Amino acid sequence: MITNVLFHDALSHLAQADGMSGLMLVRLTELETGNQYKARPIEFDEDGETQFAGTKTLAVTNLAEPADTDGSVPANTDAIAVDLEGRWVVFVRPDGGAVFPAKVISSQGNGAYTVREQVATGAGTFADKQGAATVTAYNLAELSLGPGAGVESNTIVPITTLADTGNPPTLRYVFDHPVYAKYLS
Repeated sequence: MITNVLFHDALSHLAQADGMSGLMLVRLTELETGNQYKARPIEFDEDGETQFAGTKTLAVTNLAEPADTDGSVPANTDAIAVDLEGRWVVFVRPDGGAVFPAKVISSQGNGAYTVREQVATGAGTFADKQGAATVTAYNLAELSLGPGAGVESNTIVPITTLADTGNPPTLRYVFDHPVYAKYLS
């Protein structure tokens, strides 16, 4: 189960500021304070894997996070850093749209379900993902249509992750399974 907020480097947001400045592939190694991180330059080896390029450590500022609260980008996140007048910046923000298959374990009522992430094991077959936890997911089709509990156990549904507006953001899980559709026509 995806339990951590995913992050991605949104280089297109930096392209407007670049103006042919220096670019460097870096790995964020730890949070310093606010939206500032320690980072080390990385490079690709002959096999296409990344490795540290020397022992140099940089201070980078993540422009996708506010400066007045501690950032939440996990260590070992790779990004492209841009040198802007001697200051290295990145733009790494939470990814709010990962989708994964999950099996409905049970209903909690009111459109809430306990689900567990699945892996495809063949054409149309699924199994519990190793190490996957159970989480609560909400069926959007039921939230405004009544008491819920319409999705049967063992149903496979596509779960979408959404980051809420908390600081730091918490992942919420939703799916859209029209359980009452047959009764509405």
